[in-house]
Amino acid sequence: MKLIPQKKFFRFISLLFVTTLMLLPSLYCGVAIPARAEASPEVPEASTDFYYNDQANLLSEETRSLILTKNAALAPHSIQLVVLTMDTLPVTGYTQRVEYLRSVMQSWQVGGAEGRGLLLALSVSDGDYIAVAGEGLLSHFTTDLLKSLLDAQLEPDFSAGSYDAGVSKFITEAASQAETFAVSSGSQPVSAKPAPKKDDGVPVLLWVALGAGAVAVLCIAVFLLSGRQSRRYSPRRGVHRHAPLVTPPRTNVLRHESHTPIIVKSARRGDGPSRIRKL
Repeated sequence: MKLIPQKKFFRFISLLFVTTLMLLPSLYCGVAIPARAEASPEVPEASTDFYYNDQANLLSEETRSLILTKNAALAPHSIQLVVLTMDTLPVTGYTQRVEYLRSVMQSWQVGGAEGRGLLLALSVSDGDYIAVAGEGLLSHFTTDLLKSLLDAQLEPDFSAGSYDAGVSKFITEAASQAETFAVSSGSQPVSAKPAPKKDDGVPVLLWVALGAGAVAVLCIAVFLLSGRQSRRYSPRRGVHRHAPLVTPPRTNVLRHESHTPIIVKSARRGDGPSRIRKL
């Protein structure tokens, strides 16, 4: 098994750690954004008349005119009363429906910047209705007061199927209570025009997720390319497949020849001794 050098190993761990940190926002957004989309259904568009959005087609022309007239009288106090009718509200449960209607009020800017708005919503198919007050009216339109208004003004006609009559009675009494609140609070007359809808655009969190994902992909690509470049252009280390030839050091010590001396006889015959030649 081939071992990874120490420097390369630490470099790999560092890049892996940085990439993981970059991917965390993307992972969070991949889980948080779908969950948020399921918890917050789409908010309908405000109607051209703004003060009523009759999707269930329950309101008569007289009731619609009444809603506009009451809001015209409350306009100097920046108070707005809005009616929303639907076949079925997209969420169930009291708490979920209150949160949904508050998101509708925020999207439509009911009551302006001070939140002086009241939204009455009717869900016909499941026989439900609910009223939600903005932040600027909570001190007067408490939960008990809203329940009292709904029970006295809307419930009898709603149970009988006379939705239009119930809405008309509720708006008339709610406008009277709003006028009382405006006088008691001493609010100065101001013009209350429906604020233009905000362009939500792309959520900021989504941009952060896209940026983090792009950086993470770039880091991974740089890491892979750098690994290929280092493997391609790094010098190959030589491997001795055979034992190296070791040359003994030179010495001044004379070695004795082990060759057997060869005796060569001279061709000339004489009485003298023979010559001995050492090869």
